[in-house]
Amino acid sequence: MPEVQRITVAECEKCKKLWEDAEPHFRNILLGIWNPTVLPVDNRVDAMWRGFKSVDGRRRAKELLVLMKPSVSGVPGRFVIAPTEDARFNLILRRIVRGLAAVHKVGYAIPDAAVTCGVMRWEVPPAFESVLQWHIVAPDFFSYAYTKELDGKLNSFWQLQLSKQLHFFGVVERLDTNL
Repeated sequence: MPEVQRITVAECEKCKKLWEDAEPHFRNILLGIWNPTVLPVDNRVDAMWRGFKSVDGRRRAKELLVLMKPSVSGVPGRFVIAPTEDARFNLILRRIVRGLAAVHKVGYAIPDAAVTCGVMRWEVPPAFESVLQWHIVAPDFFSYAYTKELDGKLNSFWQLQLSKQLHFFGVVERLDTNL
């Protein structure tokens, strides 16, 4: 896995405890959907296997298995995971968006409830794509784009790309606390 700077997100102790349990779960789901045919060969996979051997490993393995649904492709043994239907996966996606917003001074101490995330299921319109500012953290690992040039209720829009095929979005509502 590429070396990347971790982003610090301002939050209370209660919130911190929530995401500390969600982070390994997020990693496990991410690895499960990273490449449909083979796991990546890097330290994330090693961390996942070590995690399954730890005290709460059985729980984590069961939580991942519950998310796996038979694929509609009809191929035997193929499963799909809908990552954004999982509350803890979404918690970490929102945390990433909140952290990036703080780094880019788009907002600070943004409440979790002000962020909505999901899977990108559409192409970004060319007119909107032109206002997105792209940043590559590590090629083929993580890149993102954002814009704060929005009207109305939205503070910012974020597009997150993990690997070549995993695309998510985040929308931050405009609140008095993060203007």
